[in-house]
Amino acid sequence: MKELAGKCTGCCKDLYCRDGFFEGEIDEGTAFCFPCSNQLRSDFTEEEIGLFIARLNKNPAQHTGYCGTEEMEVTDTLLNDFSDLSFKNSFAVLKEDGKIIAALGADWDMEAASGELWGPFSLKDGEEWQEDAGRLWRFLKHKINHNGTWHGFYNEQNQQAINWISLQGAVHKSKEVILRVIPEEIKPGKQMEVEEFTAPYTEKFKSLHTSAFPAGYFSSDEILRRQNNHNRLFVVQENQRLAGYVYVEASPAHGEGSIEFITVNPNFRGQGVGEALLKRAAAFLFQEMNVKEISICVNAGNEAAIHLYKKVGFSEKHRLSFYKL
Repeated sequence: MKELAGKCTGCCKDLYCRDGFFEGEIDEGTAFCFPCSNQLRSDFTEEEIGLFIARLNKNPAQHTGYCGTEEMEVTDTLLNDFSDLSFKNSFAVLKEDGKIIAALGADWDMEAASGELWGPFSLKDGEEWQEDAGRLWRFLKHKINHNGTWHGFYNEQNQQAINWISLQGAVHKSKEVILRVIPEEIKPGKQMEVEEFTAPYTEKFKSLHTSAFPAGYFSSDEILRRQNNHNRLFVVQENQRLAGYVYVEASPAHGEGSIEFITVNPNFRGQGVGEALLKRAAAFLFQEMNVKEISICVNAGNEAAIHLYKKVGFSEKHRLSFYKL
């Protein structure tokens, strides 16, 4: 006797009970067919995922936002700075002959109840890519098992991922531009005194940061706490007022630096403050931290900022679409 018992959470195929025997497995109250159950329990390491993502993320048609393109960098992030949940519960993979053929992860933030999606990545194309993505998505939601929001940054050439996340009901929030510069591309320009942040600037900095970035991913207090030998905050003061600041982070082990936040007080714009801050940030990152490349991300609609960055020597590397689900 054969009776329909439900559907597999992974592949959505029908599951049956045959002569009283359930042709599937139950994982934490959720039903899976045997093949999906085996995939769900696949073993994998940070090193395996790091190699797989780095290889695919070099291709603009597979590129996902901020995952990285170098194996060592991606693996280091997965080992040391990824997700508030366990690594195994923050990634879902598909394997064939013991090798990863598709992966999807989420850098889950428990406090914010949100996850930044890493992927989907798959060696397949077209409908098969979408099938893998759907299966991984259902696996990942089952593993994370927390309510919240999801977001992803996808290269504009990664149409497979953009189509996939749109089908999940995600809303397109913005377009971002990633610009990068190497030491020899920095152009000479206007000089201005730029100081390292000190405690007397605290309240002025907090006020300017909150005004410029009311929904920034780091609050002013978080930036102040993150300061160390590699992460620095620089300011320009004019007439006892804070004219602007730049906050940078360096990863010397990976040869990379980033300008996380930069803003100029509206009363001091057009006076070379932004250019001076960028030059000081570049000098710190290139000369003191010995990084090989600096990146900065800006909203695609902020043409004035993009013009400034290009004036200093930055060039456009990627355009990303930001989606929220």
